[in-house]
Amino acid sequence: MIPQSIKLAESAVQKYKTRDPFDIIDQRKIKLRMFTTMPTLLGYYTVVNRKQYIGINAHASEEEQVIVAGHELGHSFLDYKTAVAGTHFEDTMAYSISNSRCEINANLFDAELLLEDDYILELIHYDDYRRVKKYIDEHIGEYKSKKARYDFEQEQLMNFWDNYSDIPTISRLAAELGTDEHLVEFKLQALSYKGYDLPNLPELKADFLRRY
Repeated sequence: MIPQSIKLAESAVQKYKTRDPFDIIDQRKIKLRMFTTMPTLLGYYTVVNRKQYIGINAHASEEEQVIVAGHELGHSFLDYKTAVAGTHFEDTMAYSISNSRCEINANLFDAELLLEDDYILELIHYDDYRRVKKYIDEHIGEYKSKKARYDFEQEQLMNFWDNYSDIPTISRLAAELGTDEHLVEFKLQALSYKGYDLPNLPELKADFLRRY
């Protein structure tokens, strides 16, 4: 099942005709505050008197500001009612953010909003991997024993990795995309949720807003 956070990000791109979180914040009439007085805070989302506010640390890098804007925008789509009830969402520079479900969902929203499917799929040779998997499915029944089927599958996959040894690591993907490694990890998770059988899905984390 595709999480609501991913569906909402897809809908936002279609509705607002952009992947720029600052543009969407503006179109949604959310009050944006670029603050300098809280050095340990990276960003926040809150609702006061039914008005939505997103704050972003003005001292953060341009890359960080975009990521944080997308993350806090995710809270506005996913957690408005919770914020109205008094919850104040804060993400700090000093330590990893919470692994709570609302933070994970905001991260998934952020990754789905900022990163397009097709470019990542091209970089990891997804279409070629899918053809190898299809070939395996079509021919594995020709092998009678469990070991023979296993050996056949492993041989085809090893051939794929030999032919496409240039598949980038997470850090290389992030560099190519000009973003954070953990955001890429969340995007890979989003692609998996959407039904893509990826050639390499790393262990996923929920703390990409952490400053190292």
